[in-house]
Amino acid sequence: MIFAFCSLCSFSQGITGRVLAGENEPVEGATVVLQSSDSLFIDAVMTDAAGVFFFEQQEENFRLIVQHMAFLTFEGLFSEENVGDIRLSQADHSLEELVVSAERPLVRVEDGKLSYDIRELVKDKVANNAYEALTKLPGVSEKENALSLVGAGSLSVIINGKPSTMNSEQVGILLKSLPVERVEKVEVMYSAPPQYHVRGAVINIVLEKSVQYTFQGEVGATYRNKYYNECESHAFLRLSTPRHAFDFMYSINHASDVQDLDMHSLHTLYDTLYNIRQMQEVRGRAWLHNTRFSYEFTFNDNCNLSLAYNGMFKSDGEAVSKSSGNFQNSVNTKEIDKDVMHNLSMHAVLGKGVSAGADYTVYDSRNTQLMGVDYVGGESLSLRQKAGQKVESLHAYADVSHPLGGGWNLGYGATYRGSRSEDFQHYLAGSTMGGEDMNSTLNEHTAEGYLSLGFQSAAGLSLSLSATAEFYKVNGRERWTLYPQGSLTFMRNPDHIWQATLQVSKLYPSYWQLQDAVSYIDGYSELHNSSSLEPSKRYSLNANYIFKQKYVLGAFMNYTHKMFAQAMYQSTGRLALIYQTHNWDYMMQTGLMAVVPFNPVERLNSRATLVGVYVSQKCDDFFDIGFEDRSLIGLFSLDNSFRLNKELAFELNGFFQTPATQGTFSIDEMWSLSAGVKWNFAGGKGTASCFLNDIFNSTIGDMRMNYKGQNLLNRNDFHTRSLTLSLVYRFGGYRKQENRAVDTSRFGH
Repeated sequence: MIFAFCSLCSFSQGITGRVLAGENEPVEGATVVLQSSDSLFIDAVMTDAAGVFFFEQQEENFRLIVQHMAFLTFEGLFSEENVGDIRLSQADHSLEELVVSAERPLVRVEDGKLSYDIRELVKDKVANNAYEALTKLPGVSEKENALSLVGAGSLSVIINGKPSTMNSEQVGILLKSLPVERVEKVEVMYSAPPQYHVRGAVINIVLEKSVQYTFQGEVGATYRNKYYNECESHAFLRLSTPRHAFDFMYSINHASDVQDLDMHSLHTLYDTLYNIRQMQEVRGRAWLHNTRFSYEFTFNDNCNLSLAYNGMFKSDGEAVSKSSGNFQNSVNTKEIDKDVMHNLSMHAVLGKGVSAGADYTVYDSRNTQLMGVDYVGGESLSLRQKAGQKVESLHAYADVSHPLGGGWNLGYGATYRGSRSEDFQHYLAGSTMGGEDMNSTLNEHTAEGYLSLGFQSAAGLSLSLSATAEFYKVNGRERWTLYPQGSLTFMRNPDHIWQATLQVSKLYPSYWQLQDAVSYIDGYSELHNSSSLEPSKRYSLNANYIFKQKYVLGAFMNYTHKMFAQAMYQSTGRLALIYQTHNWDYMMQTGLMAVVPFNPVERLNSRATLVGVYVSQKCDDFFDIGFEDRSLIGLFSLDNSFRLNKELAFELNGFFQTPATQGTFSIDEMWSLSAGVKWNFAGGKGTASCFLNDIFNSTIGDMRMNYKGQNLLNRNDFHTRSLTLSLVYRFGGYRKQENRAVDTSRFGH
C-alpha cells in the first residue's frame, strides 16, 4: 500500500489546498481563481465539502483569489504547489429583521431520472448502510430480504450505472456492507434506457468520486437480536488522488434465520379427508464474509477506467428444520460444505460518448442434506443427499452516443451474456426416499443490439426512444425478441414535472428452477422444479406528476405474460404438499400511488405513502385445478422523523397492507410498527443508533387456501422482530503534504 501510494503521488501533480474559517471549519462552495503572477486568468474551481480545491495546472509562481458571500475575499501569491490552509475572515452584513427559510427538494428530475440526495434523506433516520438507506426512499419497501418499488413489476439495483452478473441476493449483501457516506445520490428509473443493459425498473447507486488527495474510512460494529444474538463488523478505507482512487471494504456477519410454521392441512385423497396438523421449526445460521476492492484511474475529463473485485464467502453454515404433528415427525439438517462467489468487473470510458465494460462471476455451492422421517403409522424413511451448483457468467457490453445538434442525440450499442450452470443432486447410500440422481448442465446465451434516439429542449421537454433486438438461446432452444422503450419528461419549471415511461422486458427463472429436481422439506412438504419453465414477458407503463419537487402522484400498469411464480398444491395421488413454480397465463397490476411529505410541527418530518392496486391473474395449467382471480389491494405507510437537536434524532414508522391473493392462496392483512433513535457524536464522525424493527412481529401474514378442494392454513411466524444496536466511526481529513527534499549534492561519483 505504501509503494502504491507513493507511486500515485508521483503521477498526480497540481496546485491544491484547503479553505477554512472559524475553528478549522471547512468552507464549501468557495470560488478559487488561479492567476499567473502578473494577474492573468488561468482557471477557476469550487471547494468541495472538505474545503479542498485542486488545479491540474503547474505553475512556479501564481496568485490565488478566494471568494465567498459569507467571508472577506482573500488574495495571495504562492510558489509551492501545496498552498496548505487558507483562512477566511467572516464578512459582516447588516440586515434589518430578515429571515430566510428554505426546504431542500425531496426529488429532482435529471435526464428523465428521479434523483434523490440519499444522505440528506436519511440524516434523521436510522440507516447504517446503503441497503438500509434504500428502504427509506419513497415507494421502496423490503420483504424477505428483497427490495420492491411501488408501480414497478420488477426492480434491479446497480452501482454507478454498471450492470453485474451477481444475483439480487449477492448485490443486497454487498450493499449491506457499503457505508451510506460513500453514496453521492440515488437515481430511480421506472424504465431504464438501453445503455444500462438492465430492463425494467432500476435503482442506480452513484458512488461519490473524489478530485483531491484524501484518505478516509469507516469502522463499525452491530449487535442484533432476532430471536438469536447476531453480530456484524466492517471496515472501509478509501485512498484517492485527483487521478487515482482505491477502495477497500471487508465485513463479517454472523447471521441467523428463525421461522415457525403452524400448518393445518385438510387434505382430500380418494374421497377421504385427512386432518393433518404440523408444527415446523426452522433454525439457520452462518458466518458471512464480504470483501470488495476497487481501483479507478482518470486519464482526463473524458477518459477513465474502473476495476472492481467482489468476494462473498459463507462458513459454518447450517439449517435445521424440525417438524412434528399427527402425520409425521422429522428432522432435516442441511450443512453448507461450500458457498463461494467471486466477481470481477471492468468499465472504461474511452472518450466522449464511448464506453465499454465486462463483468464476470463464478459461484460454487455444495451442501449435504440428512433427513429422518417417522410417520405416525409406523413407517420410517431417511434421506441422505449431496447437491451443488457451479455457475460461470460473463457479461460484456459497449455503448456509443453522438450529438446530432438541435438537442437530438443518437445512441447505439451491443451486449452479450453467456452463462454455464452445472447442477447435481446425488442420493447417498442408506437413503430410502428420493429418486434418480440428477446431473445437468445448462448453457445460456443472450446477444443484444439497440438503437436509441433522445431529445432535450430548452423548453423543458425530454424524450427518449429506443428499440432492442435480442437473440436468446438456452440448451438448443432459440428465440428472437424485440423490446421497445420510451420515456417522456416535461418540466416547464421545477414546481411542475410530468413524466411517463413505457417498457417491455423479459424475466428469467433461476438456474436451479430450470432443473428437473425434487427437494424434500419434511415428510409431507416437497419442492419441485421444472426444466419446462419459460421466461416471462412484461409490459410496463408508468406516469408520474411531481409537485414542488416533493409531492409525487403516479399511475401504473404492469402486464406479465407467462409469469412464473410458486404456489402450493395438495396432491390428489398421495399425501404430499407440493410447492412448484409454473408459468401462469398472465398477471396484471393496475394502480394509483401518492407520496405526500408534510411537517405537522417544527422539527417533525413526516411522509405518507398511499397505494391502491387492482390485481388480475390467471393460470389454466396449474395441475388439475387452474385458477383465475381478481382482487383489490391497499397499502399505506407513514414515516416520521423528529430531530431534537443537531446530534439526536428519533424515528417512528408504520405500515399496513390489506389482504391479498396470489394464485390459489390468500394472505391476511400485514402491518408493522418500528422505532429508532440515532445519536451523532465527535462532531459527526461517530454515530450510535438503536432500532427496533417490527415491534409486534406482524409483518408476515397468515396464508390460507380454500379453492376447488384445496384446504390449508399456514400460521406464519418468521420472527421478523429485531433489536439492532450499531456503532460507526468515520475518519478522514488526510491532505497531501510536501515532502522535505533530501540533500543529494554530495552523492555520486
